[in-house]
Amino acid sequence: MLRFLLSVVCIAIYSYQVSAEDVIPEDRIYSDKIKSVLFYAEPEGSRGVPITPFDQNTRLILEFDELNTEQQFFYYKIYHYNADWTPSYLAASQYLYDFNEYRAPDGEMSFKTRVSYFHYTIPMPKVKVSGNFLIKVYRNYNEDDVVITRQFVVYENIAPIGAIISRSNNPADAFKKQQVNFEINYAQVNLANPYNDVKVRLRQNFKDYNAITNLKPVFVRDYEKILDYQFYNNENAFNGGNEFRYFDLRSVLFSGIYVGRIQRTNEMCDAWILPEKTRNNVAYAFYDDINGAFYPQLYENLNKTTDPDYVMVHFQLSSPTQAPGDVYLTGRFSNWKTLPEYQLTYNAEEKYYSGAFLLKQGYYNYAYSVVTAGIRDDIYFEGNSSLTENAYDIIVYARAQGEMYDRAIGYYVKRFYGR
Repeated sequence: MLRFLLSVVCIAIYSYQVSAEDVIPEDRIYSDKIKSVLFYAEPEGSRGVPITPFDQNTRLILEFDELNTEQQFFYYKIYHYNADWTPSYLAASQYLYDFNEYRAPDGEMSFKTRVSYFHYTIPMPKVKVSGNFLIKVYRNYNEDDVVITRQFVVYENIAPIGAIISRSNNPADAFKKQQVNFEINYAQVNLANPYNDVKVRLRQNFKDYNAITNLKPVFVRDYEKILDYQFYNNENAFNGGNEFRYFDLRSVLFSGIYVGRIQRTNEMCDAWILPEKTRNNVAYAFYDDINGAFYPQLYENLNKTTDPDYVMVHFQLSSPTQAPGDVYLTGRFSNWKTLPEYQLTYNAEEKYYSGAFLLKQGYYNYAYSVVTAGIRDDIYFEGNSSLTENAYDIIVYARAQGEMYDRAIGYYVKRFYGR
């Protein structure tokens, strides 16, 4: 009997792994027709991120546009993952209340826009457990026709987190880096070995590509049930960077902030951002940005989903010498990635980089990044200061005694102003 039960468990685990093996657990767009992806927790809207508490009725919303004149029918599945984004051993029925295939609501057609598109809004279903999740969106029951994958986190408020964010304690980095010292109270979680059973994910401005995930507590105060993460060698430090560049394209009837010129025809609209320069080795200046986010909007109408048009936005970045690698426009609009569709080209005669990219009307934060031999440099054109305002968040995971998956047991977020 025991052998039979073990066989059933092994078959179930194997079946799950096979069904999910084609899913890459990362934020990714697979179709060049998909634009303006937003994933957030209500009521924060597009400035928010896809993280929500388990015991509250806060919905997660995925929105995106498809550039198309005909409506498509999308379906989606949800997958559960451990803290390191390896598939958990939970079956879908153990983390979802419904059968794991959902149909997305019908799209809304754009209204009086030069570029036709359909806007889709997908509310995430309620889940049974906490942890890391991935949504996979595909067309017409065809799981091979994937268009979007997106990560999200549902967490339990059972591990309070206290943090102190400051400039680096290392004198050599005091003007460049910011560090996050924190402690976790695990008294409400039954842990056999808290030093190894707890995992953390520390992020700056909600970016995953440079998140710190390998931290171990410096002290385990077992009597108080406290894990102490206070470091002295920059293990918990990030470059401060700079405030994000921005432009306001919420109207094409007049030029918003940093928009130099707009040209409209019946078929297309173009906008030119004012020419820019490097900000490296330039004194830091504070202004209140939105930490790399963007939000679609139209001044002339309150409808943010189907009324904003798509505009070909032109960028020009002065550079007396060519950068040591490829140059990209980055921000949350590009999912923080250095994507080929947002790469700029260098004009050796005129000494500048330029590019034109199709973006939905709205307010944008962005930056220029350089990639040399696979190594990303966000400082080359933007500069670096420990005074920069940044948002930091900490996700805490734990595998309690006897459990087969990593729970997300705590979350902390705070803005730091570098003063």
